[in-house]
Amino acid sequence: MARKRTLKPRKQALVRPVPKYTPSPWQDALHRNQAKRKWVWAGRRAGKGRAAIQEAISTILEASKTKFIVNGNDVTDTLVPDIHIWTVAPTKAQMRQVWNEMKAYIPRYMWKDYSRAGGRGSCWHEDEYYVELEVRQPNGVFSSDTVRKSVLWELRSADNPETLQTVGLDFLHIAESQDVKQIAWDKVEWVTESPGRMGRIFAEGIPPISRSHWFSRQFKYAENNPSLQNLAVTATSFDNMYLTDQQKENIYKQKETTTEWIWERMVLAKQPDVGGGFFKKIEDAAVGASLSRPTDGHKYVAGLDLGKQVDPTVLIIKNRITRESVYSYEMLKTDWVLQKETLVSEIKKWGCESVMMDSSGMGGDVLFDELLNLGVPVIGKKFTPQTKYQLFLNYAVALQNGTTTFPPEWTKLQNELDSIEVKQNGLTYSFTHPNTQHDDWVDAEVLALMACDPPEAMEEGYEPVFTIKTVAPLTQNGVSYTEGRIARMKRQRKAKQLKELREVVEISTEQESILMDALD
Repeated sequence: MARKRTLKPRKQALVRPVPKYTPSPWQDALHRNQAKRKWVWAGRRAGKGRAAIQEAISTILEASKTKFIVNGNDVTDTLVPDIHIWTVAPTKAQMRQVWNEMKAYIPRYMWKDYSRAGGRGSCWHEDEYYVELEVRQPNGVFSSDTVRKSVLWELRSADNPETLQTVGLDFLHIAESQDVKQIAWDKVEWVTESPGRMGRIFAEGIPPISRSHWFSRQFKYAENNPSLQNLAVTATSFDNMYLTDQQKENIYKQKETTTEWIWERMVLAKQPDVGGGFFKKIEDAAVGASLSRPTDGHKYVAGLDLGKQVDPTVLIIKNRITRESVYSYEMLKTDWVLQKETLVSEIKKWGCESVMMDSSGMGGDVLFDELLNLGVPVIGKKFTPQTKYQLFLNYAVALQNGTTTFPPEWTKLQNELDSIEVKQNGLTYSFTHPNTQHDDWVDAEVLALMACDPPEAMEEGYEPVFTIKTVAPLTQNGVSYTEGRIARMKRQRKAKQLKELREVVEISTEQESILMDALD
């Protein structure tokens, strides 16, 4: 009798029911699609984690019947393990929820049973976060067409990127992808490209704040180029059909205690237009048209950022009046002699009236003099933290007011604008771009805008006044009041620009004094 009492609870554990997975409509459509890589933006409680587990199980079943053939030879037995799966989460703590759902939704008959070989223990290794499975049928036996029987499913943390390599995967699940850093993605992206492996990817999370984040770039590419290789899927929290009306109402009420963009990101899986925190309304400006040659009757200016060491040289042409960027040219690791010839040729073709150039750094003055001697109408701008901040701030105002545009296909410029962060340290500034390696396109773009006429030039009937020497006397006695008139115009323009800047960022009294001297 004692023996029966000890066996009874174990027998009950073996028949413990597995929660039934009934997909919501958005999950069902996701599972039916056969794309190799699936990128999912889903609101909180939408069910993206459970969808990932079902995608993994589906891949296991398909892989179990897929042979590895090389030159007509079956080398399936060389795959170790037979089927390999990873779940990568931003931190170890975030792996726990996935681990719990795996236990709940992976069918019990797939759990490796150590008792069959007389062994003891569990297939769930809690300390190291991995589980061993076998591709059995519900009756506990292998199917006759099963050629890959064992499964190793490991959970890894992205906060230790060096461990995310040296394997080949059949399925890669990335949880909370918006919190996984670029360096971790660079490691795991290639583990799915291995001979004999299925190479499936299921990356899920809420939309990243930055459009230059790797998860955002992958999602947007899949959204714009759907294929058997890539699929982009969006689901809101309300797309979970199991939410009660009361739960939905509670989610709506959360909107009252947070900012709108945060609520929309968390619930509606909508990417906010806040970028890296400095430049805003970037997408609104990406509406211009790219030109291959100048348009008759139009005037053009340019911004030039010369490459230093591994950086590219970027030339951007803008319409002087409309402030539209219409043409770009990038040169990377190109001989300086060839660069000079190309720059002179392009600037001459567009008839640029002025070319704003970054003349700071090693050799900046020398290169400036060389271009000037070649007849290029360059104007040097020394980049210091203060002058660069001023250029960035002027461009941020132009974006805010919709007074500058660029072609939508200029993704490098968009990514750099989106990534740049500006931090104030006393009266100086520091600039970082954690999600991209360069800011050359941004530098060329803001320099080109500096060479343009002010926003007022876009208004019909605007007549630019360049210098006192170009203005005729305003009185019959030959006395000119032009200097005073221009001074008043400058004061009015400074006041307007400061007002626009205050709408974008907070400006201290000390900063306002500096800006009054810097504004033109």
